[in-house]
Amino acid sequence: MPPAAGRRTRSTWKADTVNDPQGTLLSVVLTNALISALVICVFWLGVVVARAFGRKASFSLAPLGFRRPRGGLLAGIGLGAVLGVAAVVMSVIVNPISVFVLDRLGYSTESTVQQPFMRGLVGWVESNPATAIPTIVLVVVLFGPAVEELVFRGAIFNGLNRLGALISSRTVGSENPARTTSKASFVLSALVSSVFFALLHLEPVLLPAIFLLAIALCALFQRTGSLLPSFVAHATFNSFATSLIILNGLGVFEIPA
Repeated sequence: MPPAAGRRTRSTWKADTVNDPQGTLLSVVLTNALISALVICVFWLGVVVARAFGRKASFSLAPLGFRRPRGGLLAGIGLGAVLGVAAVVMSVIVNPISVFVLDRLGYSTESTVQQPFMRGLVGWVESNPATAIPTIVLVVVLFGPAVEELVFRGAIFNGLNRLGALISSRTVGSENPARTTSKASFVLSALVSSVFFALLHLEPVLLPAIFLLAIALCALFQRTGSLLPSFVAHATFNSFATSLIILNGLGVFEIPA
């Protein structure tokens, strides 16, 4: 793509997110719904193939994390909420460091995705709070994290982790403990899925904080065996930015540029 076209595309994206936040959110919802359906369909296709080869496989979505957390619902929700709050604190510390490092290295720290999107949502809250506030909460705090946890923790991380454990169990000799191979599989799977998760957000300044959040979400999923705690943590993390948007739109204070 020619440089001029790239600049035009970026400016168009920024204008769209500021001037048409409703359209942007609708696009996010439709895209996420399609991705969720695709993930589940691919999972069920795998079940069909496995059963065709005589393997015992269930159409239950439990392998994707649709199950009760180990330790119970309340413990899982509590762990998720604590991790979400900790992630907010971590981002408040890490993001300024990222800005400083990028600035010293000569890279731009301009937000080309998050800030335009937030400004568009703030404007929507200002003009129509009765519609904007519940919609933003539903999409940004609930629906978005649910889909991202299904894709990145339930499918990508969990799939890679299970594949790594299967390969290790068949290739590693008895002199290497299963716990060591399990840890290696977890680390590699968490790193790969977290890198993709961080890059998806298209913001160099936010990349370290989002990457660390993703690693923690993988660890939480691994510990609880359920998507619920990681969803709660992710939703709690997103609720911080959502609160800033809503309060800004209601005129309580202004989001720093």
